[in-house]
Amino acid sequence: MKSRYLPNPALSFVLTCVIAGCAKESTPPAAPGTPAPASAPTVSVTPDDEGAVAALSEAGFILTKNAAGVVTKCSKNTDKDISETLAQLAGLHSLEELRLSGPGMGDTGMEVLTGYTGLKRLDLSDSAITDATLKHVSGLQNLEVLGLRRTGVTDSGLAAIRSLTKIRAIDLRNSNITDDGMTHFSGLKTLVDLQLEKSKATDTGVAMLKGLSLKSINLNYCTSVSDPSLEVLGGMPTLESIQLDYTKITDKGMAAVANLKKLKRLRIRGADITGVGLAHIAELSGLQRLELRDTSLDDSGLETISTLPDVNYLDISECRVASAEGMKHIGKLTGLTYLGFWETKLNDDAFAAFSELSGVEELNLKATQITDTSVPVLLKMQKLQKLNLAGTQLSDDGFKQLAGLPVLQELNVANTNIGFDIVDELNAKDGLTVIEFEN
Repeated sequence: MKSRYLPNPALSFVLTCVIAGCAKESTPPAAPGTPAPASAPTVSVTPDDEGAVAALSEAGFILTKNAAGVVTKCSKNTDKDISETLAQLAGLHSLEELRLSGPGMGDTGMEVLTGYTGLKRLDLSDSAITDATLKHVSGLQNLEVLGLRRTGVTDSGLAAIRSLTKIRAIDLRNSNITDDGMTHFSGLKTLVDLQLEKSKATDTGVAMLKGLSLKSINLNYCTSVSDPSLEVLGGMPTLESIQLDYTKITDKGMAAVANLKKLKRLRIRGADITGVGLAHIAELSGLQRLELRDTSLDDSGLETISTLPDVNYLDISECRVASAEGMKHIGKLTGLTYLGFWETKLNDDAFAAFSELSGVEELNLKATQITDTSVPVLLKMQKLQKLNLAGTQLSDDGFKQLAGLPVLQELNVANTNIGFDIVDELNAKDGLTVIEFEN
């Protein structure tokens, strides 16, 4: 059996600039006596210390240089104490991004951070640092992104971030931060992305975010967050992404979401939200990504969703209230590229309504009532790259026909009656990985 590594996406910034077809205009000669135009100021670049670069490379640090040949990015993950080597970082004079992680990365040696006034991104996630390191971070006046996921920082230690006047994103997922720590966010007027998943934030802490212009907030698994927090978030018209998995929000609180005209992503897994609550998103025409897994989604909610023109990602897995008949509404969302139905009431009759969903690239039909009857519709999805049919009722002939999908890369057939010879035949297709077993 072949295996396939699926990367977990992490936070990243990508800038692409394309300039083409612009002819330069000729410049007329200057009149006699006209002073020559001032030349652009030259920006000097301090070369890195060669000894430091060599020492860091030998210690396993990953160094990335720019066009000028100086190191601008550096990362290291370690389970051993390498604090003595950290002093070599002082020899990198143009560093903009630094990631230090692993149980061997603690507070010792972190005073080297104080010299990095040009640092823009610092990720200390999954390290053993504490509040002592945050004291050295407080002077990084150009810092824009700070990652502290799964670290031992505390509420009082977060006081150090108050001086970060350019900070845009803070990641505190899987931390012990409480409402006391959230008091330090209120003055960060440049903050747009706040990740608090599995922290101890409550409605009281979220109320302290009033006045900020956040674009993205993650409160997943903050189980004391409820409708009052939605009211606070509803007062942030800048919000583009909200994540509220397994919180205590209800249909009543969803009324505040109607104010978020720029909202593109709404994730509320495991919440008791029905069609009554989802009716409040009917006018949010910019919504692109809806993750409603394990909610109380019903047929009226599906009807509301079907009217949203820009939705391209929809996950309704484990939504056991919605009927197969109600799922037919999804066939109207012709812009879909991802669709998740795991453990729903989806059957062949409902799936027949999806014949126009030709742009779907990833489809999860695990543990649904799909059979060979749905194969012709599947074959119309010519852009399918990942298809999960684990626990479905397709026959060998049905599986065999799926080899006709031209760009299929991954096919999950776990817990089905597929024959070994058909698995071998599918595996023979160039670029296709067949998953036969699941944990």
